[in-house]
Amino acid sequence: MTTAFALIGVVTLLANTALADPIIVKKRALETRDQNNVRQGVPPPSSAPQPQPQTAKPAATAAAPTPVQQSLARVRADLAAIKPDSQVTAGQKQQLAKDLLAAAQGANKPSLATVAALANELSSALAQKPLPEASRNRLLTNLAAVLNPANIQPPQMQAIVSDVQAIFQANGMTHKDAARISDAVKAVAAETRR
Repeated sequence: MTTAFALIGVVTLLANTALADPIIVKKRALETRDQNNVRQGVPPPSSAPQPQPQTAKPAATAAAPTPVQQSLARVRADLAAIKPDSQVTAGQKQQLAKDLLAAAQGANKPSLATVAALANELSSALAQKPLPEASRNRLLTNLAAVLNPANIQPPQMQAIVSDVQAIFQANGMTHKDAARISDAVKAVAAETRR
């Protein structure tokens, strides 16, 4: 009798599994995994494209930094200049927006209004609590990819946007506030991928 109930239970379980939409189940599992990782401060498994390691070159023949690298260096300086528990000036926000826009080198550049909205969100977040150096470097890599999305597929772009949100949540920001930043990044990505 117990064997019959066990057999009926197994058949019912297999029937439910076979009828479940595997795409929805997989998507739900991935969302749960990503949310758990964000809570624990672990970056998503499919993070931003990593820069290719450069081979060591003699100092005399070292290539000059590209315009994107120069712009990102200015963005890095702009972000580092924002001090916690301080009022971010309009000039700082404008300079950050200008340097972010200069980092966009592709055919489709985002609008100044969209970049300014991102600069406002970033400066507000960093005025509350600065990012550690490793997180700031990861953020810059993600921003470079969003501003110059050549060869980045939509799933990769979504992973980049999610990683930006994870960076700020791991730094202690609420989900809602981190989502505002990732929404601003998503808006920039939408304009650069036209």
